[in-house]
Amino acid sequence: MSLFYNREIELRDRFNQFIADKITGHSEDYYSKLTVEDFEDIKTTLRDIHNIITYRTTIRFIEWVSERFPYVRENYQVYLDQVLNTKPSDNGYDLVVIGDINVIAEIKCNKPINNGFKFGSQQKTGLIKDITGLLEGKSKVKSVNPAEAFKFLVIYDFGDHTLLAAQHLIKNLSSDLKDKVVIYKEDEPLLIDKVNIVFIK
Repeated sequence: MSLFYNREIELRDRFNQFIADKITGHSEDYYSKLTVEDFEDIKTTLRDIHNIITYRTTIRFIEWVSERFPYVRENYQVYLDQVLNTKPSDNGYDLVVIGDINVIAEIKCNKPINNGFKFGSQQKTGLIKDITGLLEGKSKVKSVNPAEAFKFLVIYDFGDHTLLAAQHLIKNLSSDLKDKVVIYKEDEPLLIDKVNIVFIK
């Protein structure tokens, strides 16, 4: 005998559990209080989730860079303001430092697909595009020469899955890119002629 299944009960329970666990801390039937229009508003708002994760990761990366470069630490507010004043749709780098040292960085929050150990096809395409932009520059960014800047591909750290997916990405890069990308290891020198992959939590 098959178990009884009710689609709305499943959707309601999952929604209510998420809201209670992550937001309110109280179990309640939030689902039944919301109209279709309310859910549409939530859906629209959630489109910004990726931008929120990217923003928070960028702030954490500024702190990471500040710990390694005194110039950035001394000018922390300048670079914090730069991030705060940059729209998500901007086509430049996610962080640009120009001064005693130069830094360019792209921030990615790609989680390996299906909690696996590889990035998906679209994710890989985006990552390779960012690597190329870090090495060759971008038409909209004339203020810094990539050859004279520390280059970072910053990936939000989802654990071992992220490390293995990044290793798989590098292994399968084209021959002209493969030797130009390294995964940064703590206490090792940063390389100005490579794209340094850094994992940020």
